[in-house]
Amino acid sequence: APPPALRPREISVTEVATLLADPYAFYARRMLALRPLDPIDAEAGAADYGNLVHATMAGFLRALGDGRWPGKDAAAALFESAAEAALAEAGARPGLIAFWRPRLARIGGFVVAEEAKARRDGRLRRTATEIAGRLVLAGQGEEAVVLRARADRIDLLADGTLGILDYKTGTPPTGPKIAAGDAPQLPLEAAMAARGAFPGLAAAATTTLLYWKLSGGAEPGEVIDAGNLLARHRKAAGAAAAIEDEAEAAFQAARRLVGDYLLGAKPFRAWPHPSRTTAGNDYDHLSRRAEWAGAEDGDGA
Repeated sequence: APPPALRPREISVTEVATLLADPYAFYARRMLALRPLDPIDAEAGAADYGNLVHATMAGFLRALGDGRWPGKDAAAALFESAAEAALAEAGARPGLIAFWRPRLARIGGFVVAEEAKARRDGRLRRTATEIAGRLVLAGQGEEAVVLRARADRIDLLADGTLGILDYKTGTPPTGPKIAAGDAPQLPLEAAMAARGAFPGLAAAATTTLLYWKLSGGAEPGEVIDAGNLLARHRKAAGAAAAIEDEAEAAFQAARRLVGDYLLGAKPFRAWPHPSRTTAGNDYDHLSRRAEWAGAEDGDGA
């Protein structure tokens, strides 16, 4: 429980989920600046593949631009070029490149088909990729806490609204998980977009929230409409209304969270809500979670 004056004054949209589920992990990473070491001679893993897919998508969209659809073959060539550039930048050993290249090719087929749908009907006006945004979340002046995000993709649609899209090489969150506030990344990005937090994009409502699951496997890609999932879970009139409600709810919840932990003096406890989970457990040994969990179960003191 460090003094409030020593607590961070910035938080990312992904860190909000960590602070909510495991405040101690946020404290260990952000305040103690502790990072897990990679194992000696570690193989490239899921994180490396995720970075590769994100780099390929960014390169492809920048090459594609905001102009007219160039056609399937030309778009496929642009994707292949972006994939090769990302593979070269990754610097992985030949065996991994040989494994990753066909997966990227399968993803390319899925992506090109989805881009054709979005662009041929004129619904997509402009695309911003890997766009960074900042917004004051709580407090004022030197005490202000800034919320930051780097959105994988934000589309400006023909009706002036926005579509926010996130790439996942793993499993995207479910509708109930998003509605419960456990996966606030996309709703918070929508709240930031509504307040004009992304440069080059005027403040506007978000009417579509999508995950693209890009595995490159037998089913290379899948579109998961988070807005529709929210609408069904909330029994809302439609996706746009559900997104607006969830974005505002996530923003206000984040304000309360940073008010308690970053502007306030609330202690950074480990796993205060056992039903909530984070992407990893790198700091459990430092919080001695196994010991106190065992004590609660009556297995030890």
